[in-house]
Amino acid sequence: MKNCEILQSLPKEGLKPRQFLRHCFGIASLSPPELLEEETDSQYRRKCISVLCAVFDVQRPTVRKWGSDLNFDGIPNYCKFALAYIHAAEIVPKELKSILQGEYSAPLVDAQTFLEKILLYGLTEQQVLQTVSHANFRATCVKTLTQVLHIGTKSVQDWGQDMSFRKMPTIHKHTLGYALAAISKSSKAWDKQAA
Repeated sequence: MKNCEILQSLPKEGLKPRQFLRHCFGIASLSPPELLEEETDSQYRRKCISVLCAVFDVQRPTVRKWGSDLNFDGIPNYCKFALAYIHAAEIVPKELKSILQGEYSAPLVDAQTFLEKILLYGLTEQQVLQTVSHANFRATCVKTLTQVLHIGTKSVQDWGQDMSFRKMPTIHKHTLGYALAAISKSSKAWDKQAA
């Protein structure tokens, strides 16, 4: 289970949408008057909504429910962590053009694939058998997912009884994709190993 150490490279705090969007649009280092000018542009909020819709693969009404201003205070906490993973992986602003043109596809990684990469990659067949047959393996899977997704244990347990967690909502599969991208970006050695 030493591969779990790789999770330590993930951001420890979520990123607020406003800060994330400022990084996306390359305006985070502007002075307050310059920020005000950029953020009060008539098209800025529309573009912000487009970015959030694209990275989470959700509809515009969902993002609008998160708030009527640029803070999007109603965004779920787990989404703030996904934003931190996206930022750490440097996906945006690199993908900004494709996002605004509606051509971006958010990464999608199911629970089993994620858990195999984190918990089982690099183990011999014998070690894999020992690991998955251990009495605590399911608890380790649940703990790993709750740690990465920043959601409650009960939610994860309700997604299924095996490693596939088939009932996992799609938005969390996107978060797992961003988490793998962030891990890959921060750990070149792991990236080469997992390739």
